[in-house]
This record gives sequence, structure tokens and C-alpha cells, in this order.
Amino acid sequence: MKKTILPLILLLLAATPALSPAKGVAPVRTENVGASSKAEGYLLNAINRIRAEHGLPMLKKSDKLADIARALSRDLAGKGVLSHTDSRGRDLGARIAAAGVKGWRLIGENVGRSSGYHNDAEAIVSSWMDSEPHRKNILTRDFDFTGIGTATAKDGTLYAAQLFLGSTGGSPDTR
Repeated sequence: MKKTILPLILLLLAATPALSPAKGVAPVRTENVGASSKAEGYLLNAINRIRAEHGLPMLKKSDKLADIARALSRDLAGKGVLSHTDSRGRDLGARIAAAGVKGWRLIGENVGRSSGYHNDAEAIVSSWMDSEPHRKNILTRDFDFTGIGTATAKDGTLYAAQLFLGSTGGSPDTR
């Protein structure tokens, strides 16, 4: 079985056009919540391990950012697309503003999808590290908070979004 990772896209404070929906893509699988939360934990641990290997502080988890990331991942998995713009046409800045996140000076986002691997989350992290813009987000010292969300499409494809935030002090969850 040939294994491929589908294209990954990164956006750091810039707009990208939305990708058109894939034909015949089934809606998001809702019974796989446990697998998604397991993937989220894996992604957070893997990213923090990589940051530690590069002498960077660990990213702190933000529940608000994770909610935003989960909503994007569910949206993308439901449509079968990979984009930094949700189905309502909102980019990262608009989604963060709509959620009421304040106290930030820098934001970034990695999105990815993978299917067919023993550990699709591991494949996504590997691809992010092989991509200069994704890698830059992961290794940016000025980011101190993160939120990760995943969703699994009915066809088994894992969708992941990781938000990065450089705070002006304090947690985005308490603002």
C-alpha cells in the first residue's frame, strides 16, 4: 500500500485562498472522539519535545485556542479540504477575534491531514518539520501558548490544526 501524506499548508499572519471541497467526501466521523483526543495529546507532546531539543521553552496549552483549532479541524474534515479559512470565510485572525482571545502580539497556525499511517499524528508532525514555514512556527521562541485540535473524517483521514500564540503576558484562557 502506497503511503502519502496529503499536502500541508501553513499560514503565518497571511491569507490563503480556500481550497475547493473534494467531491464525494463524507461528513466527519463523530464516534471517534477518543482517537482524536489521543492524537491531540500526541501532537502536543511531540511538538514540545522538539522545542526542548532546540533549547526552547515548552508551549503551554490553552483551552480557548484548542477549541478554535478543534472547530477548524472538524470543519475541514467535514468538507474534505485543507485550508486556513473556515467554511464561514474566516481566517485565523477572525476566528481568534470571534472567540474573544485577547492579549496576544503574534499568532500562527499549522494545518495538516494524513491517512494510511500507523500513527497519522506522527506523520503530520514529521511533515511539519520537513516544511520550512511549519517548522518556523514550531521553533519560534516568541510563541508561548498553543491549542491543538483534531478530527477524523469518515474515510479515516486525520485532520489537525495547531494554533500558536505569543502572549503579552498571561494566559489567553483568562482574558
